[in-house]
Amino acid sequence: MKKILFLLPLALGAFGATAADRAGEILAALADGFRAMGAYEVTFTVAAGDNSVTGDYAVDGERYRMTLADAEVFCDGEVRWEADNRRREVSVDKVDRESRNILDNPAHAFDFVGREYVPELLCERNGVAVVRLRPAAQGASPAGEVTVEVETASMHPRSLSYDYDGERVTVAVERIAPLSSPLGGFDAGKYAGYEFIDFR
Repeated sequence: MKKILFLLPLALGAFGATAADRAGEILAALADGFRAMGAYEVTFTVAAGDNSVTGDYAVDGERYRMTLADAEVFCDGEVRWEADNRRREVSVDKVDRESRNILDNPAHAFDFVGREYVPELLCERNGVAVVRLRPAAQGASPAGEVTVEVETASMHPRSLSYDYDGERVTVAVERIAPLSSPLGGFDAGKYAGYEFIDFR
């Protein structure tokens, strides 16, 4: 799953003062909304070319769990366990707190305030704003430009898209809701017989 990058950092930039300010307002409100929820769950679909897969993740503070295809990910805020059920492997690593990659650190996937990107408001109509994030420095992001659609009434993301490895990847956010059940942690006993690879 780490091969698919969903990087969404933001830095306030210029597309004309009003447009830049509005882009910053929209993305700040989006980030604030997730922080205010504290504990929530998200269902999404990733599409690239003719392929698509649905996944979900749940966040409670700095802790999270995620499922996507054959993979399950658990994080206690310090350590991240990624179980590949097809290969019967569990990768263990420290959490990258600076990452805005939705698969690598979903607890901060929509915390856009940063320095790596410059926002541009492409359009805003019919309750939807489209914001493009351009890397502030060449080569600063392997995802290149990222485009985010936001529903302005709820300030929830509808979709995001970016280029990765020469292919256009689109993530459609299907559902965002308060966390419906307690967030379980990683249980090594459920992965007996798996190979554990520790990168810490």
